[in-house]
Amino acid sequence: MEIEKLVRPNIAEFSAYTVKRDDYLEDEQFVFLDNCENNLGSPIGLGYERYPTSNHIAIRQKIAGLEKLNPKNIVLGNGSDELIDLIIRCFCEPGVDEILINEPTFGMFRVYAKLNNVKVNSAALVKETFEYNIEGMISKLTPSTKCVFICSPNNPTGTIIQESALIKLLDTFKGIVILDEAYVDFSSTGSMTRLINNYKHLIVLKTFSKAWGLAKLRCGYAIASETIISYLFKIKPPFNVNGLAQDLLIKALTDVKLKDKYVGIILEEKQRILNELKKYSFVVSVLSGHSNFLFIKVKDADKLCSYLLHTKILISNRGSLLNCTNYVRISIGNIEENNRLIDALNNFKS
Repeated sequence: MEIEKLVRPNIAEFSAYTVKRDDYLEDEQFVFLDNCENNLGSPIGLGYERYPTSNHIAIRQKIAGLEKLNPKNIVLGNGSDELIDLIIRCFCEPGVDEILINEPTFGMFRVYAKLNNVKVNSAALVKETFEYNIEGMISKLTPSTKCVFICSPNNPTGTIIQESALIKLLDTFKGIVILDEAYVDFSSTGSMTRLINNYKHLIVLKTFSKAWGLAKLRCGYAIASETIISYLFKIKPPFNVNGLAQDLLIKALTDVKLKDKYVGIILEEKQRILNELKKYSFVVSVLSGHSNFLFIKVKDADKLCSYLLHTKILISNRGSLLNCTNYVRISIGNIEENNRLIDALNNFKS
């Protein structure tokens, strides 16, 4: 697998913007007069005047320890969204190449493809079960397909792609395969990052917005071969993850046990809500999935969403997506929020 041949020629020839000070930030003896900052300080005091590190090395080392990888296999983004955009820009020639997605799935795959003038083809998940149809995906590949995006656990269905199916795709398709694992912490199946060493064209995306509870920081990361990561580093904005976010991420990454504790509570609450949903006549079916949400088919999604909104509870109506008529997605909240949801559902007149 020659990744270099998959990269857009202009990207391969592109010279990255370099930040020389990254190598000296830890040396308190250095005087930095290179980036035209206001070294006197700011209206909120000192400590905010410096640009942050561009290479995020401290966070990448922490993540590498958790993932049992080399920091060179990791790049951070301003949310996974930025990384999706960077991947498409790196590998897909506008107006020429295509991406393949599954439907229904995470909407930003399509958004960033369209923004980059890249055609989107899709393969439908199995109706009602929303399982991945690997043969259907492979049949949709064309000579112009450059990237395949897979969300597993999938948003909004919570369903996963089996490892054997993913391997079959990786063995068949010689473009870039992107696996978005935003919800993997809520799944018992574990991450597919173990495949990175054997499949140099696989990229795994993860985020701090879900299980880590750090959505406000807007930070995600990509795991891939050193070659792919080097290209993503080449084209990412130099200061794409702000300094405050970096400081807080370092702090969060020192307490994995607390994150895992919260995940356990969320999964317990998910089961509690699932048990309640079984009692309601307006619920047609429920996909519990491998996530921190439930994907539910009801008799009248518009009516349910309108009623809950009136009670100041907002859920997600997914009815506009392929094969999702009258489906809603309900995130699992904290115990008090979940109690409010259950009380509201008990009073819903279908």
